[in-house]
Amino acid sequence: MLRIVQNSSPDGAKRYFSQSDYYIEGQEQELAGRWGGKGAELLGLEGEVTKEAFDALCENKHPTTGKRLTPRTKADRTVGYDFNFNVPKGVSIVATLNADKRIIEAISESECETMREIETEMKTRLRGQGRNEDRVTGNLVYAEFVHLTGRPVDGIPDPNCHVHAFTFNVTHTGERWQAGQFRDLKRDAPYYQAVFDARLGRRLEALHYPIERRGNNWDLAGIPRSLAAKFSRRTAQIEKLAKEKGIRDPDRKAELGAKSREKKQKNLSMSALREIWRERLTNTQRKALSELGERKEATVHNGSMQQAEAEAMDHAVRHCFERNSVVPKKEVLAEALKFGLGRVDVEGLKNSLAAEDVIVRSLDGREMATTKSVLAEERAMLSFARAGRGSVSPLNPTWRIKRDWLNAGQRAAVHHVLETRDRVAMVKGDAGTGKTSLMQEAADAIRDGGHEVFVFAPSAEASRNTLRGQGFDTATTVAELLVNEKLQAQARGGQVLWIDEAGLLGSRTLKQVFDLAERLDARVILSGDWKQHSAVERGGAAMRLLEQEAGIKPAVVTEIQRQRGSYREAVGLIAAGRMMEGFDQFDRLGWIKEVPEAEQRNRQVARDYADSLANGEDAIVICPTHAEGDRITAAIRDELRSRKMLGKEDRQFNRLTSRNLTEAERSDPAMFVPGNVIVFTQNAPGHKKGERITVGESVSTDLTKLAARFQVYRADQVPLAVGDVVRITVNGTSQDGHRLNNGAVYKVAGFTKAGSVRLDNGWLVGAGYGFLTLGHVGTSHSSQGRTCEHHVIVAQSSESLPATSREQFYVSASRSRRKLTVYLDEKSAVREAIQNSDSRMAATELVSKKEKRLSLVNRAVRYARMIAQWRPNREVSKQGELTYGR
Repeated sequence: MLRIVQNSSPDGAKRYFSQSDYYIEGQEQELAGRWGGKGAELLGLEGEVTKEAFDALCENKHPTTGKRLTPRTKADRTVGYDFNFNVPKGVSIVATLNADKRIIEAISESECETMREIETEMKTRLRGQGRNEDRVTGNLVYAEFVHLTGRPVDGIPDPNCHVHAFTFNVTHTGERWQAGQFRDLKRDAPYYQAVFDARLGRRLEALHYPIERRGNNWDLAGIPRSLAAKFSRRTAQIEKLAKEKGIRDPDRKAELGAKSREKKQKNLSMSALREIWRERLTNTQRKALSELGERKEATVHNGSMQQAEAEAMDHAVRHCFERNSVVPKKEVLAEALKFGLGRVDVEGLKNSLAAEDVIVRSLDGREMATTKSVLAEERAMLSFARAGRGSVSPLNPTWRIKRDWLNAGQRAAVHHVLETRDRVAMVKGDAGTGKTSLMQEAADAIRDGGHEVFVFAPSAEASRNTLRGQGFDTATTVAELLVNEKLQAQARGGQVLWIDEAGLLGSRTLKQVFDLAERLDARVILSGDWKQHSAVERGGAAMRLLEQEAGIKPAVVTEIQRQRGSYREAVGLIAAGRMMEGFDQFDRLGWIKEVPEAEQRNRQVARDYADSLANGEDAIVICPTHAEGDRITAAIRDELRSRKMLGKEDRQFNRLTSRNLTEAERSDPAMFVPGNVIVFTQNAPGHKKGERITVGESVSTDLTKLAARFQVYRADQVPLAVGDVVRITVNGTSQDGHRLNNGAVYKVAGFTKAGSVRLDNGWLVGAGYGFLTLGHVGTSHSSQGRTCEHHVIVAQSSESLPATSREQFYVSASRSRRKLTVYLDEKSAVREAIQNSDSRMAATELVSKKEKRLSLVNRAVRYARMIAQWRPNREVSKQGELTYGR
């Protein structure tokens, strides 16, 4: 694992050296530091790191002259970044207990090569003289320290080989030293980690240490899991503390580890430690270690390295582009490196990318990738929409609006749908603008004009619950439309397919809808708001593409109906993209509550929620992440129980939580963990829909070949009590035959003697159903499409900043009709983060941006040539004037 940690304390930075300045060959736990980087060479630094030079750089001074290095030395400046390369536990155990120095060398060499690659992308920011840009400098100054042990537990450290490459915040522009720009390097840490692992894996294989992948991790083959656990006491200690504090975020766990660690012991030699470590081993573990050290033959892999690289790249492309149309090129490479670990070469894999169906474009200084097939899919979707413009007759152009309460925008949208001559029509409406009301009016008019309307939505909750509750009795999912031949037959011959919440459709699914519409000679109406969350699947920008690239002009509804007064004004500002103004409006209303202490904040959210329920009002609690949601849920249940609004007794029920693996990952046997549950979603050879298989020590390749027909879940238990709110997580059927829709929320009314859950509507859910969880708290994704009459409470701490975005806050803030409360710990941080968008780019947009830039460049070149050709002819006309050539 590679962690990049910022250091803003000169004294703290100096400790990297003080922790690493003792070394006796063959005895101690850490090796002498060495200088690295082209920047170090420019400073005359080479070989072993000295305390004097290291400390000088910490103080922003030239290590030889003592003069200030960069132009500014602020008190709170960033001193540098610790690039911390860690290796799997089994590698550390074999290297230290078997005293195999070759492994230590392999670790060091892999880190050196990776740092050299990182160095090529080092940048600095240039300002002044009208410039504000990042320039690649390609040089770093860093000190490398190889450590063989970790922090002690009860005075004794465990084996833990890792490298600190402390990189100073300086780089040379060619003219002077300046502070570096490390943002992109930190962003690309997963790629550099994959590069380091791939290089180390190849070296270990060459040393006859075969490796095995374990999901997204890896280790030496033959290392018993019990042995790795025995020498992971520090990790177990941190995990225990994190669990007690409700911390799940890896960065916060690292901070917790830093605060709880013991000082390193310098009085123990490696030989003494080996004796202590060996005393812990069982005979089986000693034998396994001995056999690992005696391997003499290199691992035999079937097929060539070129074949392995092709397989790895194929896996990466299938994985990366299942849910995204455009991804960073480094993300594709990282996935391929992880899949081919030990079998592929880093440089060879980079070259193999060119042989794939991949298109790479540079966008704002970052290489982004899509594929020819994704681009073709989008272009086919756009082609259908373009070809359908002006190709059909209006549905009912003379209709007179019957719902006289509709506002002007809603009326205009209804007329747009009824009068358009386009095969594909769109209605774009902000959250809470009454799209459903205009939809009801338009549906009546379409039927009056002699056509039938078939209504769909991407989710079961939005279609079978929400839409059916609003009068569309046959509404169902888009997925059902695509497979139900009887339904398709009914929609044949000029009928209308209306898809609500269409912003949640990806281009792949929308292309399938368009292909079906073409076969059925049907028309398509899409309504939604693509300023909210987009589809989980690839191509979430489908509606935006239809407007911007296919020229489909949507009817736009902007007058908010859901809220009133100042609340409506604030939501309107956010809907218009004026995020800070909307946030500040909520703040002036007193609805932004800054509570720095986490436990106090969680308790206050719980009290607000319980107060609403006690007053007979509905309430929704929304968190950006499941981790924060779990802590809020625990606080809510405690509060409800203290008020006797929740039963005293918890009953444990089986729960299956999706691992959200892509089909490519489900095709990979290494991704399965013992205890996972495979659930078939379709019939397959030898398996029926709904069948469940619990994963043992391994999964057969015959099973993974059926990956398109099953999903993989993590099995655990959820505590339920009378009064709990539960949410269905997968479509299913209750014990008494009722349909359970994904996303539907119910209240627990009781339990049967057989252990089933009785819901508040009387339905029974069996103890083995698995697909239900506590529903007091949801994410903005699960809340999209819901409306709360009274109170929405948003719990949004800085821990959830990575999941904070314009779309997330817009959805969260617009769910309620009457009141919103936002609880946070850092108001300024959240206010800043909600300006960022998580909107995903389409392949068409990536390519068209490049094409537009090329077009501008080509036009500039043509103009330059024309100007060059308009030069003096050097001949004088009869009138005595200069003539010019063309």
